[in-house]
Amino acid sequence: MNKIVVTKEAKLIDYLLENTEYSRNKIKSLLKYRSISIPGIRQIKHDTIVKPHQVISISSEKKVTKIGKIDIVYEDENYLVVNKPGGMLTTSTEKESNRTLYHFVREYIKEQDKRNKIFIVHRLDRETSGLVLFAKDEDLKRKLQENWEKVALTRKYVGVVSGILEKKEDQLINYLKENTQNRVFISKDSSGKKAITNYKVIRENRNSLLEIEIKTGRKNQIRVQLAEINHPIIGDNKYGMIKAKRMYLQAVKLAIRDPITNKVLTFEIDTPRDFLRQL
Repeated sequence: MNKIVVTKEAKLIDYLLENTEYSRNKIKSLLKYRSISIPGIRQIKHDTIVKPHQVISISSEKKVTKIGKIDIVYEDENYLVVNKPGGMLTTSTEKESNRTLYHFVREYIKEQDKRNKIFIVHRLDRETSGLVLFAKDEDLKRKLQENWEKVALTRKYVGVVSGILEKKEDQLINYLKENTQNRVFISKDSSGKKAITNYKVIRENRNSLLEIEIKTGRKNQIRVQLAEINHPIIGDNKYGMIKAKRMYLQAVKLAIRDPITNKVLTFEIDTPRDFLRQL
């Protein structure tokens, strides 16, 4: 990783052109693949203003381990945020222990130093892609998990759902239960776990692209609630009926309040291009 200490205020692209050997096209490519961070936050805009004493970090967009690649969105001495691909388990199960996100990340951490440890803070469904947060300290992980509903300030997703929604913006509130087949369903009374999901239509054609924000973190919450209003996620074979090469749901934004520094950390990735093709 290349690190540059800023000595004067300037636009990011201008400063890098003046102080590195990178061409304008190379800088734009690095920004496109979220390989430039200031300070630790991945940048995508070339006209971001940099200021004296800030540190610009430049790295490759993917970290290659002995067993594959992981897309690292953010990394510092305390945290690691990874863009999980759809179809990959977050953690191991009885049937699968090797090809999981945790296993890939653990390999990456160990390759740096065998003494390094990594702890997963939260999970995504196997079929869901997007941001997953890891902690590099067990005590930090515990503090995050014990207060996750308060620590996690923003949890946003994008999803492509079947059809055109009558309400272009709404809040879904239901009570969820899980049966013995591990299938989540909506309770007819308030005896289950309360799930709150907000959505807003971003684009629509024959299907709809939604911005989704969850206020609670229940298992399969988004998938179940959208299927309940007859607009299941495209490719959701468990709660929907429209088959696709993948499930079109991705966690794109996560903001947390660091329990140690009390600072707000925000991590964000773009909507995948293939989501728009499903419209």
